[in-house]
Amino acid sequence: MKSRMSDRIVSVKITMEEGNLILTALAECPFKTVFELIGKLNQQAHHQFAEATDKTAQKPFMFTEQELLLTIKALGKLPYEHVHQLLDKLNTEMEHQHRTHNDKAGSVSHSYADR
Repeated sequence: MKSRMSDRIVSVKITMEEGNLILTALAECPFKTVFELIGKLNQQAHHQFAEATDKTAQKPFMFTEQELLLTIKALGKLPYEHVHQLLDKLNTEMEHQHRTHNDKAGSVSHSYADR
């Protein structure tokens, strides 16, 4: 059985600052489209950074591919100078994990967001 895009999980390592930037971007989106993702990210952040002394450390966060696409689109609406490094990181990770999945499945990869 072939997995749907929204079912696949993508792990992305982000810092607390990057996580806050993601939450800022998502907060600008319609509530009904992002409230579950915001709650999920807050829960992960609590577990990842609750006892962390180094708030600049990168911690793994899990997204479905659909959630990561939503995150990338939301970040794309913020000023470029604030988000370009994070957007590049998320796009690269998404493409890498998609390519890895497709190599196993024998499919052709494609890009998720305009750079």
